[in-house]
Amino acid sequence: MAETDIGQHYQKESGNARSRHRVERTCIGCRAQREAHDLVRFACTPQGQVILDASGRAPGRGVYVCCDVLCLHKALKSAKLALALKRSIMVPDVDSVYQDVQRLLYKRLSACLSLGQKAGALVSGYALLRQAFAQARVLYMIVAEDIAIGRAKEYYSWCTQDGVPYVILFTKEDLGHIIGKPSRSAVGLTAPRFLEFLLARLTALERFQTAYSLKRNAPGSH
Repeated sequence: MAETDIGQHYQKESGNARSRHRVERTCIGCRAQREAHDLVRFACTPQGQVILDASGRAPGRGVYVCCDVLCLHKALKSAKLALALKRSIMVPDVDSVYQDVQRLLYKRLSACLSLGQKAGALVSGYALLRQAFAQARVLYMIVAEDIAIGRAKEYYSWCTQDGVPYVILFTKEDLGHIIGKPSRSAVGLTAPRFLEFLLARLTALERFQTAYSLKRNAPGSH
């Protein structure tokens, strides 16, 4: 099976599994219903402390919120959380929550890339990337933040010539670690269906980072 076909097969199977076991939850910030894996869950400790449940499986009653700065701002109110959790609670520091959610979105994106590597939907290493570009198989490129300027310019040139979008993200060491390889300067995505899945994760992270930055820099936010 070709590399792209493997990625498509993986996405078809995982998509079928999601449709069979689709679980939706309601965001307590905006009241919209979304699939649980697109939200973040907050749980309450026995002492009443509200914490971000990164695993989504912490015991006890929990609430769900969109991965959105505005929704988090609305949701992390003492009265709203107490009503949803049906008990008295201690509200977490909002700025710490924003940072925790941002880290969680990074982890979800990393997990997505790791799955893509296992599914054969990624290509990495200079020679293999060059070959994939020559065969017009690369659909999207992730370029590490700390690569040499000359190599970065070469990758950007490839992307520009072939009309391939790219994003600058992760360090070389982190990018390699995520896909189970030595350090990697770039990773190319070759499976269309997997690309849709990854872009959803990437977009969620970018939107959150942008909104969080604007909120921090807004007058009166300090």
